[in-house]
Amino acid sequence: RPGDDIGQQHPSDKIPHQEINILKGKRFISEIFILFIYHMCYYYFFSVTATERIRMVKKFVVIILLALLCSLLMFSSSIQQAEEKKESKNHPLRPHTEIVVTATATRKAVQDCSASVSIVGEVDLKATAAGNAMNCLASLPGLFVRKTGDFGRADVDIRGIGQQGRRIVVLVDGRPEKMGLFGCVVTHAFPLDNVDRIEVVRGPSSVLYGSDAMGGVVHILTHEPKTKDELFLTATYGSFNTKQMNLRYGSNLNTFKYYFTFDRRESDGHRDNSGYDGSSFTGKLSWNISDQFEAVFQGKYFSGKKFEAGSNEFPLTDFWNDYERGAVDFTTKWKGNREESILKIYRNFGHHQFSDGWHSRDYINGGIFRITSHRWPGLDMTGGIEAKEIGGTSYAFPEGTWKKSDVAIFVQNEYVMVEDLILSAGIRIHHDSLYGFELCPHLGAVYLAGEKTRLRGIINKGFRSPQLNELFMYPAANPDLKPERIWNYEAGFERTLTGWLEFSLSLFRMQGTNLVETLPHPSPPPLFLFQNAGSFTFTGAELGLNARFNNTLSGSLFVSTLNPREKTRGRPGQKWDLSLHYDNKQTFVSLQASYVTDYFADDGHMNRLPSYLLLNSRISVSLTSYLHVFVDIQNILNADYLIFLELPGLASGSYPMPGQNIHLGLSFRH
Repeated sequence: RPGDDIGQQHPSDKIPHQEINILKGKRFISEIFILFIYHMCYYYFFSVTATERIRMVKKFVVIILLALLCSLLMFSSSIQQAEEKKESKNHPLRPHTEIVVTATATRKAVQDCSASVSIVGEVDLKATAAGNAMNCLASLPGLFVRKTGDFGRADVDIRGIGQQGRRIVVLVDGRPEKMGLFGCVVTHAFPLDNVDRIEVVRGPSSVLYGSDAMGGVVHILTHEPKTKDELFLTATYGSFNTKQMNLRYGSNLNTFKYYFTFDRRESDGHRDNSGYDGSSFTGKLSWNISDQFEAVFQGKYFSGKKFEAGSNEFPLTDFWNDYERGAVDFTTKWKGNREESILKIYRNFGHHQFSDGWHSRDYINGGIFRITSHRWPGLDMTGGIEAKEIGGTSYAFPEGTWKKSDVAIFVQNEYVMVEDLILSAGIRIHHDSLYGFELCPHLGAVYLAGEKTRLRGIINKGFRSPQLNELFMYPAANPDLKPERIWNYEAGFERTLTGWLEFSLSLFRMQGTNLVETLPHPSPPPLFLFQNAGSFTFTGAELGLNARFNNTLSGSLFVSTLNPREKTRGRPGQKWDLSLHYDNKQTFVSLQASYVTDYFADDGHMNRLPSYLLLNSRISVSLTSYLHVFVDIQNILNADYLIFLELPGLASGSYPMPGQNIHLGLSFRH
């Protein structure tokens, strides 16, 4: 080289060319990511009106500062990284790596997923007094549960998107759960009878899960027995004459496993005419035919009657709905040295009767085949095919029988490009028997910038097919409807600040088009018609801190902000969630605090609802190794608060929630 003495080795020659390329690649990726964050923030703040800009600057100035902090933390010195690496190896309290299956449809470490993932695990379930699985999600970042009380419906919004479960996918061990005629989720049909954990993907996931995964995915994973005999019995009694009983029994006989549950819940409700009476049965049989092949059969049946007192705006008397929901599925799993596959065949069915005369039956028959190959180094390739038939019959107005079907093929790849960079790409080709084809792409990246820092980004599309009620059932029905669509742009940053504290930040922008809305018919009759005319732009941020202070004390803090522009109806602008857990094996104490503000009952920031602070606690004490006693205190501060539900007809409105209530329980575990 010019200027070098002959025979003198240049300092760069001491570094292998491969490492030089990796360092250059890391620097390039970091610069691209910072530019991406900058342009997202610019687009986020300056693509709105002046009034909105002032409001958003007040709310999100902290987010901008945190984004700058994240950029600085990326370039920590190599000496600091070495010290952190040594500390992470020696520190016994560093949070362990979580494994999820929902984000990529295969087992994957959370740090390798480009999507935003939340997990409700063993400790979280132990701390909850929720009446059903959906209520367990209320403290997660970006999620808000719209409910009429502690029992009955509990509709989940993910980043402001939900529509009674029509725009999110709910799975139970990979089986989609929907009502055939309306495409909604009967949320109180998911009691906590056999739940092991719940995984949530925040943001569109239509490449893997198809129609309805516009807002995200809620995946309930059920329990499999670990020992020869497992017996669990719990009973509680408390405020509003609420009685609950849950019985579980199962066994692991090595090659054969079985697990059965029965759940029973009754309550007079916290308001007049708000009682509940429901029962649920589940069963699961697993047979390991060989080391590589497993067959699983499971089923459930739920029956529940819920009285609804209506909203403050439109109170109801003697109104009830009676739901029966059932499901069966048969699954085969095969795992070889380089490939693994799953085949699932399922049927969902339901029978619904309401006091207003509604009477219907519905079903969904479907099948999923998915195969993942690890044949090539650094590449995981997943592909599959999914098909289902959706149908139902109404015995009251409007009378009739309707059905439709769809089929899809999908491919998603995860590729480790260099040691610290993971790229993902996927596509779904979806065909509906009524409207034809829909194409759905996905692009994502994860960059591990050092031992304790992770950057990620994602661009993907979600969609929702029109439901049978929108296509055929009512006078406003329109058989020419097309899918609703959404584009999602997201960037995330995670860092382990110390051996016991982790920080995370997600920024997102979602743009929805083609939304189905009821509008005046241009050529009546009828006077109104379902039309693809709606649109929205949602932007937001989710900040999280997870801590494990010592072997007995852990906690988390999540701050979620959402700017839905003018579509503020029932969507909180800010939500703060704090959880603390103390567990020394003999005594378990949990404390959950939630603060909701910037909350409106109408669009355009109209009809502001009161901000509220909820404080809940559970205390459990082990009397013996088998017997435990616990007390749940809900709404400790006796907050007087409302939750807004957007429901058909006169059911929409603000619903008063329960005041302070206490429940005592006894559990036996063997």
